[in-house]
Amino acid sequence: MDSGLRVYVDGGNRLTKVMQELKKPFSFPTVISQAEVDLNYGLNFDLNLWDMDDSPERINADAMLVEIIREGQSLGKKLVGQAAEEKGLLIRDRNRYVKKAGDEVIAFSMLTGIAYNLYKYNHDDQDLDITVNQPLIEYAIDRKASIAKYEANLKGNFRVLFYNIYNTSEVISTISFRIRKIVFCPEAIAAFYSYAIDEYGKIKEECRDDKKTIVWDIGSGQINVAAFEGIKVIGVNTFEKGMMDCYEKISLMIYNNYRNELNRKPFTYEIDNMVRYHQNILKAKKGIGIDTNEIVKDVFDTFAYELSKDIREFAKAKSFSHSNDIIFCGGGSAILFENLEEYLGSDFVCSKSNMGEFNNVIGSMYYRMYKDNLEKDEE
Repeated sequence: MDSGLRVYVDGGNRLTKVMQELKKPFSFPTVISQAEVDLNYGLNFDLNLWDMDDSPERINADAMLVEIIREGQSLGKKLVGQAAEEKGLLIRDRNRYVKKAGDEVIAFSMLTGIAYNLYKYNHDDQDLDITVNQPLIEYAIDRKASIAKYEANLKGNFRVLFYNIYNTSEVISTISFRIRKIVFCPEAIAAFYSYAIDEYGKIKEECRDDKKTIVWDIGSGQINVAAFEGIKVIGVNTFEKGMMDCYEKISLMIYNNYRNELNRKPFTYEIDNMVRYHQNILKAKKGIGIDTNEIVKDVFDTFAYELSKDIREFAKAKSFSHSNDIIFCGGGSAILFENLEEYLGSDFVCSKSNMGEFNNVIGSMYYRMYKDNLEKDEE
């Protein structure tokens, strides 16, 4: 039996990202939940949604039926899979005002991601040391209470069963693991470590002095920001807005402009799906495709302009000036970066993460490497 395997987990509203200390992100599942509908996973799902072989030989990441048993008690049987994104089913944006630490859906998603990746890399019966990206606002408001909730949901002995979605009584595989230790690294702060720490866990030379950097983590429901002088944190903030605000506005404008072609206002998850996968073309009645590019462009541009004012105000408060670095990460950065650079590029050195939404989880790995080095130096 292996022991002490390190796993890194980012529990966001849209996705849960999971990786091991191989410096390569694992695949990650999505817990299915339809926006505006109470969570009800059931087993009466439409198999036509899932373009799969009906006799799977192994677990398919695109569609999995999972049951998690914690300390002998089942947490339920839920359908998960990457195909949820493409079919327009997402974890709905339900955690903006509900603390993520106590959220059962996000906890289930984290545990499923861990279990799937243990299966994928043939690791069974493991003792795990996991690092979790703690939401910045929870860290700032009540760090101890947030940590206690995470530990209550995630620590313990787990057995995870993977079922055949075409025969929901047939278990394809099982994975067991024990989460013994949880380390926390706040969002946005974690992202910074992916830039400031080298592959040996040492501070990069350019970050040893008083170089100033701001990291903006643009998520679906929140935007987190952290400012640094060298490696020292000198300011953090959380903005209760994100990409879902753009999607809601786009949804309303499309409905107002194309009411005759639509029988209802599109859900935010449909807009997210349209933007990410269908070149801003929304399918309406009788297969009609509505070109929403102008609406999407205007909404994103307006959002970026308003956000740029927040960025300037935060930078001014932390005495940032010309030539200081601003790093954008998170899923929203890939969508908004060109607009943000247009409004900020004359005053700041703007850069976009090439990892996008993986920055926090990869950054948490470098954070642990950095902490390990500190502990070695103290010995």
